[in-house]
Amino acid sequence: MRKIVRLVYVLAIFILIDLTATIFWVANDLGYEANPIMAFFLDISPLMFVIAKLGLSAVGIWILYSFRKRVTHKIFTILLALNLVYIAIFAYHLWGILFLLFSTI
Repeated sequence: MRKIVRLVYVLAIFILIDLTATIFWVANDLGYEANPIMAFFLDISPLMFVIAKLGLSAVGIWILYSFRKRVTHKIFTILLALNLVYIAIFAYHLWGILFLLFSTI
């Protein structure tokens, strides 16, 4: 059970990092939102993007967390997979930052 709670916290941190990095890239015309649903909200306004990203993520996490006692193994596997996806996204953002830093030297 504690592993699931830890994965939820880590996933929330990765979501916040992705949110911040995406807004940075888009605001500086250095990137775009790859998810078409989230790009729709970002086209409306950055505030709408933040509300949609946090709202949809919170609902998804809440659903997974509420089923943690019934199907513990499946929820753990899903959360682990989501964390791995966000680790890849984090690595992509980090690569972009490193590229930006070293290309301006």
